[in-house]
Amino acid sequence: MSHQNFSPYLLQELPDITDSINYPIQNVQRIKYTCFDISKSLIAFGATSGGIYIFNRDPCEFMQLIPNKNGAITRLVISPDEKHIGFANGRGLVTVAGCNQSLSGNQSTVTSKEHQGNEITAMIWSASRMLFTGDDVGKISVMQPQNFIAKTMFQSSSLTIMSLDSRICQLDMKSSMLLVSTLTRCYICDTSREQYRQIGQKFRDGEYGACFLNKENNIEQATENDAQNFTEVRRYNIVGEDSGFTVGKEVENTLIFCARPSSRIWEATIDGTVVRTHQFKQVLARKPMKIISVESYETQNVCLEEISCENEGQSVNFSKIFAMNGAIFSFKKNALYFLNINDVDQTIWFDSYKDIIDCKIYHDMLYMWLSNGSLVCLKYLRVDKYLVKCYVEEKYVLCAQMCALFSKYLLTNVLSPKLHILVSLRDKVDDNELLNSIKDVLDKFDNLKANDSTQMKSGIYVLDNTYNAQTSLFEDTSTKPDEYKFSSLPPEAMQTLKDLSISVSDKLSTSKKILKEKWEGFEGKMKHLSIDRNLDIKEIPHIEPHTRIIKRIPSEELIAQTQHVLNSDIIYKGTSQMAIDVDNNILDKDKACKSVYQCYKLSLVSKETEQSNLVSTIETYACDISQIYGLMLQLERYCANVGAIEESKFVPNHIFLIYLSETTQKEEALDFIIKDETLYKYFVDSCISVNLKTQKISNIGCACGFPLPYSRTLYTPAFSELIDEFIERQWSNQTRNQCYDMCKRMPYLWRKILYLRRNEDLLNILMVLLQMLDEGLLHSFLPQFTLETWERAVQLYAILHANICLNCAKKFDHISVRDTLSWDDLGRLMIKSIGSRNAIKVLEKYAGLIDEGAITVKFYHTCLLVTMYERYDATITADLTDTIYSSYNFEDSKFEICELLRSTLNGHTKNTALPIIVAAKSKHWGLQPLIERPVGDFERVQEYIKNVDLDDILENLHYINNGITDCILCGLPLHNIVLIKDGGLWVLSVVTLFTELV
Repeated sequence: MSHQNFSPYLLQELPDITDSINYPIQNVQRIKYTCFDISKSLIAFGATSGGIYIFNRDPCEFMQLIPNKNGAITRLVISPDEKHIGFANGRGLVTVAGCNQSLSGNQSTVTSKEHQGNEITAMIWSASRMLFTGDDVGKISVMQPQNFIAKTMFQSSSLTIMSLDSRICQLDMKSSMLLVSTLTRCYICDTSREQYRQIGQKFRDGEYGACFLNKENNIEQATENDAQNFTEVRRYNIVGEDSGFTVGKEVENTLIFCARPSSRIWEATIDGTVVRTHQFKQVLARKPMKIISVESYETQNVCLEEISCENEGQSVNFSKIFAMNGAIFSFKKNALYFLNINDVDQTIWFDSYKDIIDCKIYHDMLYMWLSNGSLVCLKYLRVDKYLVKCYVEEKYVLCAQMCALFSKYLLTNVLSPKLHILVSLRDKVDDNELLNSIKDVLDKFDNLKANDSTQMKSGIYVLDNTYNAQTSLFEDTSTKPDEYKFSSLPPEAMQTLKDLSISVSDKLSTSKKILKEKWEGFEGKMKHLSIDRNLDIKEIPHIEPHTRIIKRIPSEELIAQTQHVLNSDIIYKGTSQMAIDVDNNILDKDKACKSVYQCYKLSLVSKETEQSNLVSTIETYACDISQIYGLMLQLERYCANVGAIEESKFVPNHIFLIYLSETTQKEEALDFIIKDETLYKYFVDSCISVNLKTQKISNIGCACGFPLPYSRTLYTPAFSELIDEFIERQWSNQTRNQCYDMCKRMPYLWRKILYLRRNEDLLNILMVLLQMLDEGLLHSFLPQFTLETWERAVQLYAILHANICLNCAKKFDHISVRDTLSWDDLGRLMIKSIGSRNAIKVLEKYAGLIDEGAITVKFYHTCLLVTMYERYDATITADLTDTIYSSYNFEDSKFEICELLRSTLNGHTKNTALPIIVAAKSKHWGLQPLIERPVGDFERVQEYIKNVDLDDILENLHYINNGITDCILCGLPLHNIVLIKDGGLWVLSVVTLFTELV
């Protein structure tokens, strides 16, 4: 049968992904999607909550949520490098957010208010990462995220570059050329010269789109990232009709198409000169084509009707137009249009879907969003590629039917030699009547065989096979990475080939499951590889000894061998992947991994609610810790398969620790992990992986496994409570050697070990305790220190002070001990532990180990005051020492302390009070000092006491004295001029106060 009116283009519906898209919001009724965009590997949805939900495009998996508090998202676009997302809300605020999500959920964002109060109607990224935005009053602005680096920190992040006459309908970008379509006109802008001009002279009134199209091959090419990286933008100037643009080589083969009323489209050159008008009104009078649905494809029952002109011509206003696979694509609420510029007769349109909200395209893929929340994925392709697709996926009957339907096209047009594989339909289809109807087509395919081998310079012939034909015809070569077009196999693909060869050679003893996993890993690494190229076999660096080696042989002999291979049936076999039986267990595991992965991504933003959901989801698919471990291993492979290579190890580790922290079965799980060697190693590796990823630990351990000073880095390890509990349970199970091994890999765990050994002889753990230089930890051990212990501690500290490890005697340079714990600080600990007199005796004994000036007057003044005050009350020694050390950094406090020492008589003081200027600058004497916190990183910045004078102290006395304004002893008001003039206010310690009263 002959259908000469058929266009050689088809629109195929792909499997539904709506459930995957709606998964993150399926349990939240108040959140709805408002807009979306797609890119090479991402799908992003804006929501009424202000959040942006990001999905992997193929396969469709939820990846992350970018929170935003500026209101519902109305429009968004993904940058070409997929590192940023630009989005707008209903108030006209335009924001650029980074796509790299941290565990804290924080996002780096930049907001522009250029369009505040207006409606954002169009947004587009340039290849140089500039975001162009248009609104409903004709204003166009540009944002440059790179402007926020130091060298351009004083430039404006956003600037209005054009103010046009009416609403912006559509924007398009090609290299440095910006195409703008408004309600009345269309403009072409040269962003490198900051000029623009109007296209054509006739006005219009309504929503009309405009787009670029490459005239060389009429396929929209991905824009190269070679446009000028602008660091300054200004308002653009309009030029007259006689003034054109100087066109660069990157756009000299680019055409402009502008929609006009009544189904017309202007074609213009890149400088804005209109050359012709295309009329599609009559061709759209034809009946709409049928979409090949998923059901009809699976049942191999496709019914296409002949195209006939039974209707009147359609007068369509194309509100948005896009270049797509050699055609101009447009849509309206209930129709899709594919307008062929070169051959009007090949124009087709479809009316299979109703209530279309928006459409996005990427190469030959079309994503259509409907009002009912469905996201439909379609593929627009030539019948040539579709036939190969059907054959490779073993839809042989459908392939033959399509050959019959398009026999006129196949017989009258030049076909690719790759189609010769379809000749095997004679052996695949049992319907003789169908085969007879395509006999001429199959004969033509058979004649293409002679061209399926290519002779290389070396004399070797490279033969195409089914997979090669599928890759070269079905895949769009424009999407292949450039570095793979002319180079040899990438290293990871070569290694996978080697692994695959081992599996195939041992296939008699290898299960189908393992073989399938090998193949899936191979295809995952090969999917971006362009097979349609000549590879010299000698370039392959290594082939396993048991594989067949291709030798260099004379051309005549090789041709004879080639003919034999061509006549054999093996070259026409289906792909190995299709021959492998589907393992239902693997499918179930993939489903489990998908649910766990998506729950994890949501938990990064709303931790409290989603982490409990994550635990319950895990327990749905695994009932004990061993099965959970197996699920984590499956999740590693799943992350790699969906393209999250960097997360493939870290994410399962993090989920594993989240589960152990939140589950009600934590105690049983930890006990089992301690007893199981595999699980124990996985737990330790997970702790290290998560802390390294979140930068909670740095190089805080010596090579020998001893800890290094880290207490003042202000970092707390991630999952510290879980790790501490794990160590404690392990210690009680008498597996202490494993604890030490774990500490060598995570030195911060020595803190817990020291706590567990707190009742042992202090000399046994003194080296570890001292080398950590953690004052808080040392304080907890002070009651156990004796004169003998401190003498040994001083000797060890002298070694440590030179940045030498106490265990292995190796020097470390990245941490300064003297900046972490000085000799003065060590002296303070000694005063609080053994008293001031004994502290001086110990330091005098080992004075030769102490650098000159390392111990300052602060230590000696403290010793003097403690000696005098402890006569009245020995319990205030620690508080007094800390108070003097804390306030001694302030000049006025230091002066008051010196005056206090000068006023003593024969080494005696009248009471244990301190001047208020001293007491108010320390939190150890019972008062509450004025605190200031600098602006900066929350984890790194530490609060400090403000350096205030006496007037500031008196003004804030109510706060400093914890709400008490009168003296507790005599009842006089503390803020009293007479008292101040008569020597000022004095502050008693709380303990001393009760002593004096008694």
